[in-house]
Amino acid sequence: MGAGILAAWGFQIIIGLAISFILMVVGLFIGHIIIFDSIALGIISGLCCNHFLTLHPAFCLLIGIAVFVGLLFLQHTSVGFWIIGCLLSAVWAFIFAFFAYIFTEDMIWFYVVCGIAFVVMLLLHIHARNKV
Repeated sequence: MGAGILAAWGFQIIIGLAISFILMVVGLFIGHIIIFDSIALGIISGLCCNHFLTLHPAFCLLIGIAVFVGLLFLQHTSVGFWIIGCLLSAVWAFIFAFFAYIFTEDMIWFYVVCGIAFVVMLLLHIHARNKV
């Protein structure tokens, strides 16, 4: 009986850690979208360099860090913020609209979700910029 209780506690701890991680990512996404975008694109660029260009992982790490720092720098300039903010808002809007299309298979929902998501994501970018 002691092993079952110990396993149940371990399972609860694992579930709690997973939920905490998910909430942390969602909080970072909503509260600090500029940092989230930079981290995500840094990771994606490093992985793409490793996979498509077959560079050494150390160089891929450096490229990912450079993309992260470059995007953070560009998003703190006025022109860079609007260009990158609008582009990434459009990317996120398309991702959300694509999921809406997968669930409904209706193009009207795709366009409605795409439009609403673009506005919401742009407002999240503006809000994150004003906090900085």
